[in-house]
Amino acid sequence: MKPWWRDPWLGPTWLVGLIIAAAYGWLQGGVTPGLAVLALLVVVYPVLEEVVFRGLIQPALMTPTRGLNIGPLTLANVLTSILFAAMHLLNHPPLHAALVFLPSLVFGIFRDRSASVLPGMLLHVSWNAAVLLAPLAWQ
Repeated sequence: MKPWWRDPWLGPTWLVGLIIAAAYGWLQGGVTPGLAVLALLVVVYPVLEEVVFRGLIQPALMTPTRGLNIGPLTLANVLTSILFAAMHLLNHPPLHAALVFLPSLVFGIFRDRSASVLPGMLLHVSWNAAVLLAPLAWQ
């Protein structure tokens, strides 16, 4: 298995996701978060979420769902992403919670491809930063 940073899909996925995240942030209008809130939303929460969801839950689901794939997606990834989106209902409107399902699948794909949570962390942190900071750049 190649190191995760040599995955030919990582760079293009990161760039496309960054553009989508920035556009989503811009469409939301953005708010100016304080530094502490920004640190939580851009670094702390994404890192913790990746450790829990892609580092613990997704691998725990791999054995009981081995071989049960939905196209290129493992069932473990799909189930983890459903749980990830559902957990976002605790603090977000339903549409926002539903929209995190797709990025979650992407994080999970890279977890499956690399056996590491690090590419998902990189994507998650940078995309959260784009959602929050892009609107500030256009003010």
